Amino acid sequence: MRIGVIGSRGQLGADFCLNSSPSDKILKLDRPDFDIDNPEHLTKIDELSLDVLINSAAYNDVDKAEDEIDQAFRLNTQAPSRIAAYCQKKNILFVTFSTDYVFGEFEKKIPRHPLREADEALPLSVYGVSKWAGERMVLNRNPDALVIRTCGLYGHHRGSHLKKNFVDLMLQLGKGNQTLRVVSDQIVTPTSTWELSVNTLKLIQCSPKGGLYHMTNEGQCSWFEFAQAIFHFKGLTPDLRPVSQKEYGAKAKRPSYSVLSKEKVGKYGIAFQPWKSALSQYLETSVH
Repeated sequence: MRIGVIGSRGQLGADFCLNSSPSDKILKLDRPDFDIDNPEHLTKIDELSLDVLINSAAYNDVDKAEDEIDQAFRLNTQAPSRIAAYCQKKNILFVTFSTDYVFGEFEKKIPRHPLREADEALPLSVYGVSKWAGERMVLNRNPDALVIRTCGLYGHHRGSHLKKNFVDLMLQLGKGNQTLRVVSDQIVTPTSTWELSVNTLKLIQCSPKGGLYHMTNEGQCSWFEFAQAIFHFKGLTPDLRPVSQKEYGAKAKRPSYSVLSKEKVGKYGIAFQPWKSALSQYLETSVH
């Protein structure tokens, strides 16, 4: 296959380039030569003869999005939907990524089961709304597209222009003397970009029906428990304190529970390892 990867310098895009089959041809699409925010750049895809186009670029600063609303919607809603329509016209499989933050709060109690693709999305933040709107517009314009929701990404490969992922940030701060306050009432599933890229490529090979798919590592934890595991694996003992979302005071509100069900991809034989195992592997092969 000829696979285009938008955002190949990011942690997820870089892993797609590394994990593709030797028989596949990877074509990297990155700024400034290819900018998803520039409609005119779509014509550059014409000469590539792609079978698949993977979009791993997005606006990801959850708190800044509360102020940078136009930019969040341009990159997370308008650009993916424009590319989706182009791919539908050119008969190219379009794959793009969304987030667990499309989910919101629950009127009664936290559900006992991971959230399914058909469960109602009630995003609480500008970022969440921009990604949810992107999902809708992509699938409206291109019903054959694959929209993959994921959660808590971390990976080895990050351009210098990108902020640190949670694991690397914790390891940096954990070597200092300051008290670390980490949210303990938000339940998520940390996910390795390495494993996500491998399993996304497997899903593509299965020629699945277009639509929403959930893909994360297995299990769940709070961000506080995630930080505890990071420090345990690295033998660090910083002053780590649990706080509520309210006490932490982030500008954008996050869902208190956003663990995603992988039952749908499981029907294609796609399986992920537990989040702690994936984290251990990441830390064993990372230089910090």
